[in-house]
Amino acid sequence: MNNGLRLICEYRNSFTTTIGCFVPAGAMYEMPEERGSVLFLEHLLFKRTKNKNKEQLENILQEIGGKVTAIAMRDIFIFYGTVLSCKVDKLIQLFADIILNGEICDKDVIQEKNIILHELCQIESNREKVVMDYLPSIAYQDTALGNSVYPETDIIKKFCTKNLIEFRNRLFQICCMTMISTGSINLKELQEIICKHFKCDVEDYKSIFGIFNKMQSYRESLEYRFSAAELRLRDDDNELGYVAIGLEGSSYKQREDHIALTVAKEIIGSWDKTCSGRNNNAPYIAHLAFNTDLCYMYKSFFHNWAQTTSIWGCYFVCDKLCLLHMIRALQKEWMKLCTTITEKEVCRAVNQCVTNNLTILDDPTNRFFDIVENVFRYGCYEPIEQRIAEYEKITVDKIREVSEKYIYDQSPVVIALGRIENLPDYPIIRNGLYLLRY
Repeated sequence: MNNGLRLICEYRNSFTTTIGCFVPAGAMYEMPEERGSVLFLEHLLFKRTKNKNKEQLENILQEIGGKVTAIAMRDIFIFYGTVLSCKVDKLIQLFADIILNGEICDKDVIQEKNIILHELCQIESNREKVVMDYLPSIAYQDTALGNSVYPETDIIKKFCTKNLIEFRNRLFQICCMTMISTGSINLKELQEIICKHFKCDVEDYKSIFGIFNKMQSYRESLEYRFSAAELRLRDDDNELGYVAIGLEGSSYKQREDHIALTVAKEIIGSWDKTCSGRNNNAPYIAHLAFNTDLCYMYKSFFHNWAQTTSIWGCYFVCDKLCLLHMIRALQKEWMKLCTTITEKEVCRAVNQCVTNNLTILDDPTNRFFDIVENVFRYGCYEPIEQRIAEYEKITVDKIREVSEKYIYDQSPVVIALGRIENLPDYPIIRNGLYLLRY
């Protein structure tokens, strides 16, 4: 658009439409004095504007029967809403008011501090969330990506409104935003609605274009150095050990490697005690866990950040005396990816990946996030048909090649907390990622 706002529209027959924006304004872009800004903004974005207070905004949402959500991440900030397709105009009008006239006051910040502190106390009881939040912080320590969305408690208590206003004014520029719509609204209709509510002429756009160029240059200059390190917090009051092991993966733009690592993740799979299947679980670790109580749950993951880096690995929860056996089972499976993986296992994982991608089409919210993920990290949208074709090209040789590149003889990042006295030392975990072959 003339004001620099990018529009992406997917027309589909649907009674509801999901519309939202993403901005490259995550925790990694916070200045030292602005730490915590993205978390406060997540809570305060829809609090009030210059024209409307909290009650008036809530009344608007009740009238249109919509629900809006803001999500803060390390590298991106997303806000979106889902409404009946006939109410899209009013939802975009609300977004325009929030973006152009959003207001932050001391009273709201002080009130939100207590809510955020309470939220952090609840997060501490969610061991998986704690471990997975520490994972990139340790893996990318001393880089911008090491900044967690959740800062230290002391920072939250001392947080001031001025820093949040500066953060918002610096990064929440219209020319940096991308608006995405998926539902029964076509691009022409969407453009007309945007032109009506986002009143910003070409001259205004030229004045902020320099800010956009500076931010773009700043993002390109950031380095994301992966550190092979570990963080352990032994807590004997807990009977279980919570562990995540990750390796540096491919970037989202290295498509062949990225697709292959996604298939490799599905080969390792996931399992917990609520899963059915008994002895018929396809992944070896799931089969072993059911028969031997090896772990309470495990979950392979492949997380992407900042367009150029990712972490591939596994999170698991074990009894204190099973950690060594779980590590060995995981090392064995990872080495199998590099050496003796079979065509049957690859075919099963490919089919699972295809099913996961097709399932996205049925949910407008998941569809919205799928488009965000593609556009933000890959630079353009890759159609489902093209992705399925790429998955079907994955062969046993490709899995071995990519696993050899990203898994074999690589140094991992390890995060562990709870009863972890039986967890092997880091050199032992590291040495299990190669084989002596003759």
